[in-house]
Amino acid sequence: MGAHAHNEEVRKPKVRHEGPKRHLVAFIGSLVLTALAFIAVAFEVIPAGFTVPFIVFLAFVQAFFQLFVWMHMDQKGHEFARISIFAGLFVILLAVIVFVYWVWI
Repeated sequence: MGAHAHNEEVRKPKVRHEGPKRHLVAFIGSLVLTALAFIAVAFEVIPAGFTVPFIVFLAFVQAFFQLFVWMHMDQKGHEFARISIFAGLFVILLAVIVFVYWVWI
């Protein structure tokens, strides 16, 4: 029974307490990415054909930013969640490629 209790402790995610600096940098980074997307559309800084891919790229950067900073996916103990998220992204990407190929070709 004692060995079982020890195994349960090993599986718990290890949380690092780093202070507010990392969170402030991440928050400011998220604000900058949002401002870039707004400026790109509002002031037509980039060509019209490149606007949507640029905003989608910024969205992916911000999503990864939030996953690893706010949801602590970079810490030990989150391996299954990380694998599940990236496997799901792969399946979605594969489905999009298949349906685009199916419709356009």
